[in-house]
Amino acid sequence: MYRGWIVTLAGLLINLLTGIIYTWSIIAGALVRDMGWSFTEAALPYTIFLFSYATAMAFAGRIQDKIGPRPVIIAGGILLGGSTILSSVLITPLFVSILWGIFWGLGMSCTFATVTPAAIKWFPPHRKGFITGIVVFGMGISGFIMAPLINFSLSTAGLQYTFLFIGILMLCGIIVLSKYIENPPLPLSDDKTVRDSIPARLPTEIFRLPQLYLLWLIFCLITGVGVTFATHMDTIARIQFGYREGVIIVSLFSFFNAWGRIAAGALFDWLGHNKSMFIMFISMSLVLFSIININTSLSLAIAVSVIGLTYGGLFGLMPATVSLFFGEKNFGFFYGLIFSGIAVGGLFPLFGGYLYELTGDFTRVFIILLTASLLAVLLSLVVKKPTAFKP
Repeated sequence: MYRGWIVTLAGLLINLLTGIIYTWSIIAGALVRDMGWSFTEAALPYTIFLFSYATAMAFAGRIQDKIGPRPVIIAGGILLGGSTILSSVLITPLFVSILWGIFWGLGMSCTFATVTPAAIKWFPPHRKGFITGIVVFGMGISGFIMAPLINFSLSTAGLQYTFLFIGILMLCGIIVLSKYIENPPLPLSDDKTVRDSIPARLPTEIFRLPQLYLLWLIFCLITGVGVTFATHMDTIARIQFGYREGVIIVSLFSFFNAWGRIAAGALFDWLGHNKSMFIMFISMSLVLFSIININTSLSLAIAVSVIGLTYGGLFGLMPATVSLFFGEKNFGFFYGLIFSGIAVGGLFPLFGGYLYELTGDFTRVFIILLTASLLAVLLSLVVKKPTAFKP
């Protein structure tokens, strides 16, 4: 088998493991139900995680640009596994916020900032969207696979043993899979034709390009919508729509989240970044508008499917767009900068939980999310590939 496909599949599996974080709404529900936490307390670890994850991505990406992917992935596995094992005996709002918030964020930045750059370097430009989609597919499908397992573990073994199980799985699985992640001997972009079409940009140069800030804002807005649903999915299903099987809705979101990544990557290769983003974000806006006005279980299922598809699609579109705009030489650092938008997007679920406790439903939250998605639609129409840069 071509070595690039082995790297791609190993990256997919690492993302499959770390994607357990997408079951947080189930874990949060157990914290509220079994430990007496408030909704805000249960959302806080995930919000801190997103901030830590996002702010550390550029640094993790820069390190892997310098020393290669494998040591960074191993460090991520140790952080993820060790912090989760420790949380099994320290289940308090403070310690869970530190361990699942700060340390999970650092660990995830090490793995996620590494596996995608390593994989796409093995393939030519016209395949990058598709390859990106395959790698990040693992994180999206993780919730679909893991949600029933985590739900079963919580109901039978409790939080302590569930955290212990997740920690051991992370520690062992990621370290073993890191063996198969490596960069190609020479980047395919060393080819002159590719090098001329995608100029290699210096780390300091990117701060002078408006595309950095436009992509950052798009990433912030769309992740804000997605992580709000990921955090409060179980509660939204039960309270807003009267649907008691929250785990089914979480699995549905995760299933479409996963396939949206591959679909968006393929769409990028076919239509380019502007049209692909517009299709994804306008679809998200339409379903958000519909669930404000239609509170049925069918509308919930459709909305969750489309939001999962389009939110997941962002993770197929954005790495390919960053590679197209800025080149591959410092890709880890560049994508990490864009990814830091999720740090602000991560405030959406915290504010959403507060607003829910204040008003008793999610209608106002949906209106805020609709506004965010519509702004992303507008931005997707104006962001263009940078021209040749002149200092």
